[in-house]
Amino acid sequence: MLKRIFPGAAFTAILTINAFVLFAASLPSTAQMSGDYASAEALIRAKEWDKGITVLQLLLKSEPQNLKALNLLGIAWTGKGELIKANAEFKRILELKPGFVPALKNLAINEFTLNDFATSERHFLDASDLAPKDVVVHAYLSQIAYRRKDYRNAAKHGSQSVELLAHDPNALSTLAVSYLETRQVSSALALLQKLDLERLSLRSQFEVGLALARRDRYKEAVPFFYSVHSHVPESYDAGFDLAFCYLESKQYAQAIEPLARLAETGHKTAELENLLAEAYEGNGQTKEATDALRAATLLAPEDEDNYLDLSALCAKHDAYDIGLEVIAVGLHYIPHSDRLVLERGILHAMKNQFELAEQDFQEAARLAPEKSFSYVGMGVGYMQSGDLAKAVEVLRQRVKQTQGDYLLHYMLGEALLRSGANPGDTTFPEARAALETSITLNPNFSGSRVEWAKILLKENRVDDAVVQLEKARALDPKNQAAYSQLAIAYRRQGKTKLAKQMLDSLRAINEEERNSVRKATRIVRESSQEQGSTPSSNAADPAKRISSPPGP
Repeated sequence: MLKRIFPGAAFTAILTINAFVLFAASLPSTAQMSGDYASAEALIRAKEWDKGITVLQLLLKSEPQNLKALNLLGIAWTGKGELIKANAEFKRILELKPGFVPALKNLAINEFTLNDFATSERHFLDASDLAPKDVVVHAYLSQIAYRRKDYRNAAKHGSQSVELLAHDPNALSTLAVSYLETRQVSSALALLQKLDLERLSLRSQFEVGLALARRDRYKEAVPFFYSVHSHVPESYDAGFDLAFCYLESKQYAQAIEPLARLAETGHKTAELENLLAEAYEGNGQTKEATDALRAATLLAPEDEDNYLDLSALCAKHDAYDIGLEVIAVGLHYIPHSDRLVLERGILHAMKNQFELAEQDFQEAARLAPEKSFSYVGMGVGYMQSGDLAKAVEVLRQRVKQTQGDYLLHYMLGEALLRSGANPGDTTFPEARAALETSITLNPNFSGSRVEWAKILLKENRVDDAVVQLEKARALDPKNQAAYSQLAIAYRRQGKTKLAKQMLDSLRAINEEERNSVRKATRIVRESSQEQGSTPSSNAADPAKRISSPPGP
């Protein structure tokens, strides 16, 4: 969902160290020189390029194969900015002595400057074979690899030239990005702590922000996107990505500001309204959230995600009828959407309209036979209506067809347990196997662990059950079933104090939910009053017929 502010161009940080210093590292000391060469070297160190070139050309007339003089002449032409002439001198040296590393490096650096990266890389690799610890060679190889998004080699060469890269914060940032892209997160974060954000180019800041966000380091990415957004407030991508990172780090109020500003300045899009809705809802502004989602459906009437999100928000606040209206509008524009049909079935099930729910689940399965969600929905519907045998039949059949869906295995295990599966019954091993498979497929789903703990309690393996229930509680601190089963398990262990703590926690969760229900009831009631005043002039556009969504 993140956006790129510099589409189609990967940033390459060219080292900002003075080029002459890099070249001069290959020069002999003045003490070793005499006469014309020493004079030319002094002139070139003083950046008297033309005078130095004249002296060297006279010297080379008498000593045409003097490699040091040829190299110094190439350096002089480079200093003057005439890289083609400089490269001709370096090539002459390499014809005379192919393994002369200073000329090979200098030629490769000039080729890099001329954007001939393929040839430059070839010469740097040759230099690396001859001088494997040369930090300049590794620094440039890192930059070349970064250009083509070869982050593994960029990180490998960059790690061998950190001190040199540190002279240019933009170059160092490419190493941090390469570390992030190769999952060396701790190394990247250590580098980023050394960076002065104000010395980074906007492009570098944005690339670092993207790389951090791709590794789910949203909080760390915020300062980089914030800086870009502050300098380029009209950038849609910078504002969007800043808001996205705020949202992912649960800073909902902060996420609202850049999105609202973008919308006010002509950047009103469906995806922006959708993200804004999520920020509003996280900040407790349900009315604004539903208004934003409704705007998203108008901006992109054929995008099913907006209808699904708006419907889910309605369902969250028990406004099922309004949610059904939303789905009806979505199906007007996308009549063969299995996701919308499935959502309609879920809403019917929530209203205890199980026959309608079953019809929708079957229709969703027909529209998308490769998906399992409709079968899960049918299983839920049958269980809620009390037809456990039918639920087991549907889920058992689908599990045979689809072995890799943790949710189907979980639902089958739960349906079998609800059907009365106990040790000694033929269905008990099936329930155990289904739940074990569910946990294997998704160890982070708390529901499977709770149901598995029920199996363990039935087998009187109380200690093992407690381990699973505590894991479930850690995965989902609001899983009521985990607390209720823990209270039972702790009591069976004789740990009455812990059992009471679980019941107290369960009571607190229930009270929190009751408060939410009371608020939702008020929301729905006020929404109904607004609905009664909706003008009928919107009938021509189905999207405009959505009743006012719930809001405080």
